[in-house]
Amino acid sequence: MADNKHFSSEVRDHATDGHGGWTDFLAHCWPIALGIAVAALTVFDLRIDVESVSFLSALVVLMPLVYVGAAVVDRRRFAWVVLLVAVTPLVLTKVLDLKINLHPAFLVAALAFLALGAARGQLRGPGSVPLQAAGMLVFGAAMLVALYVEPDLGGVLVAVGFLGHAAWDAVHYVRNRVVTRSYAEFCAVLDLLVGAAVLFVLFVT
Repeated sequence: MADNKHFSSEVRDHATDGHGGWTDFLAHCWPIALGIAVAALTVFDLRIDVESVSFLSALVVLMPLVYVGAAVVDRRRFAWVVLLVAVTPLVLTKVLDLKINLHPAFLVAALAFLALGAARGQLRGPGSVPLQAAGMLVFGAAMLVALYVEPDLGGVLVAVGFLGHAAWDAVHYVRNRVVTRSYAEFCAVLDLLVGAAVLFVLFVT
């Protein structure tokens, strides 16, 4: 009888430990899982043509916009708010097959944030806003070029944009600045996987 009780106790402990392990895993790794899921949806049935370059380059422009918004508001969790607000019309254009270029809207939104930052005196000095403004300029300009070149070259620029922004995410994750680490982790995974998928479609398939 004592042996049976001991065995039952061990089984319960093992089950509890396993449950706790999965809970801890999900609590710490959900940004990675979310990044993988969003990347899979983004590159599903991927073809490199004018429409896909337009959509993907708009997504690249959206990424630094999130950082600009979080930097100006000076709330790291605000990154998730900017992402949700900005990605909604982008997803709708994809799902509804609308031929709408959202690059200008994202750039105007960035300018609005920067105007707010200027009014608050955040563009002067070595703060995070000037750096994010520079990032927005570089990524935005590259993606505008991607719109007006041949789709294959545009695809290369898009892939470089995603991979470059993955590095941007990694730096901010390590420094733990501007955005939450959960967002930086999610964005880095998404950027890395989508960038790699674009290169794979361009040069392997």
